[in-house]
Amino acid sequence: MGQIRSVYSMLTVTERRLVLPRRFSLAPIVCLMATSFGNVSGAVAPGTPLTTVPLHHKCAVPTTGDYKLAEAWCTACYMETLSALPSIEGSDMVIGANNGISFDPAWKFGYWTNSPHHTIIWVEPNPILFKTLAENTASIPKKVLLNKAVRPASMSGDTLTLICWNTTMVADVLAGRMENPLPPAVGEIQGHWNALCSLDVRNLEEASDVWKNMAANKVPKDQREDIMKGVREKWQVHHTVVARSPKELILDAGVPLSSIRYLQIDVEGLDNEVIKSLPFGEDDFAPSMILYENHQGYHVKEYLEDRGYFVCCCLKQWGSNIVAVKVPGHNRSRAL
Repeated sequence: MGQIRSVYSMLTVTERRLVLPRRFSLAPIVCLMATSFGNVSGAVAPGTPLTTVPLHHKCAVPTTGDYKLAEAWCTACYMETLSALPSIEGSDMVIGANNGISFDPAWKFGYWTNSPHHTIIWVEPNPILFKTLAENTASIPKKVLLNKAVRPASMSGDTLTLICWNTTMVADVLAGRMENPLPPAVGEIQGHWNALCSLDVRNLEEASDVWKNMAANKVPKDQREDIMKGVREKWQVHHTVVARSPKELILDAGVPLSSIRYLQIDVEGLDNEVIKSLPFGEDDFAPSMILYENHQGYHVKEYLEDRGYFVCCCLKQWGSNIVAVKVPGHNRSRAL
């Protein structure tokens, strides 16, 4: 307890609000982000070597055993790093960009508009979402849009077939233009369904909670597959898209591997595989910060720590996300 109090006393007033023994709220995080972008501590001129930029005041957290305190420090680490990155020349990349706005922490916290000199690479395989992505990012001056899928090293082939919900149906139901066409046992259609695609139909449906809903509605187990068979035939669509490795996507965008500063990954369960497929050690590839969706994300924690990253959990913004920040001289034993 003494160690927790000691770390707590080091926090700023804004950060202390994050660890009060109450239900965790995102409001203080937004407050902290506004503070960070308003006054970037240690900002330097564009072109300064990355290793000289003081990004890491919050990204070396002693282990306390207190989950809420760890989460608060991790959030502060993300915010501090995100606020400093616009001072550095380079490129940013989002793998699994959705429509460029929804479920994107970097957009939420104003990072893209604060980095007009960066080249931003948005990768989105769903052709329907890709069209909306192009519209939503039209005002971003330096960008590359890739309608491609990421292919982890564990997979082969030049294409992947994604299974997604019918986006028109989802949008029409949410807008009240049509009644929910799905069986009542499946549950209500949710807005995030349009952001979901998977290589595996069961993963798509579990991410949509339809199997959980059928269990909660006490649908007999031997009837659930038949119900979903009808749903799949009418309201799921398949998209076959070009698939490229993470390295190939960066090169397709026309930027050097060494230029990537911020890398954000949200690929519905393949996140850990994509992390292990990143071209670490090639042509100075070492993003300043990586944010990836937490699907048992600590399974690649040591993998990232061995490559010089401080890894923590979690940024709780539209789910749970793991934060990995490149920290010169980082010692794995100090990680959470």
